[in-house]
Amino acid sequence: MARNVDYSKKAKRALTLAQDIVRDIEAGAHVAGDRLAREEDMLARYEVARATLREALRFLELQGVIHLQLGRGGGPVVARPQTGDFANSLSLILHFMEADLRGLLELREAIAPDVAAYAAQRATTGDLSALADCLKELERNEAGSQFEELNRRFHDLLGWASGNPLFGLLTSTMHLLTREFSRSLGYSAQERAVQLRFLRRVLEAVRTGDAEAARQAMARLVGGSASYLAERSPELVDQKVRWGQI
Repeated sequence: MARNVDYSKKAKRALTLAQDIVRDIEAGAHVAGDRLAREEDMLARYEVARATLREALRFLELQGVIHLQLGRGGGPVVARPQTGDFANSLSLILHFMEADLRGLLELREAIAPDVAAYAAQRATTGDLSALADCLKELERNEAGSQFEELNRRFHDLLGWASGNPLFGLLTSTMHLLTREFSRSLGYSAQERAVQLRFLRRVLEAVRTGDAEAARQAMARLVGGSASYLAERSPELVDQKVRWGQI
């Protein structure tokens, strides 16, 4: 019992130190690529044991906040957490929650229509250009192997075009979590044609600023896609999210 309490205290100290380091990164206006202080300097600044500092740095590396550069002149270098870092952490939680693909599809059905509506209200000229280019690529690859990946990219772009980075992060994360599932299934030619038809409607509604039309078109698209997957491969939508599949 004493050993467990002692380890818990050490882990808490390391986490607290990690939070202090993040605050100092922010206060120092550090950007990706900036080097942090050497280990000896950090030990003196934070007044912690070497093991505690190294555990805190490893934790920050796992979260994508820094990367530890090896070799002479190495040490902690500031990084920028990516969507994949969040998706990896979330997949571990979902693994133990025994969440399945059906749950992810239901989540997408719940938020995707509103994401499209917000994009119709907030998309920039750059967003519209990127969405239009992606749709053209989708149309050129309607029968190709890149269709699913380009389809996900369109939805990712739409998420970030919503003007709310939380929507962009969540949309991109869901696609990372479901990528392996969709690769094992794929869409029929008929389903690809249906999805393209609704994506054109979504883009037109976003381009004209019609939030309600964008919401309705996206609702029909994601609802139909979920039904298609459930009918074609019911065993697939029951599969559990597993950590390490990203």
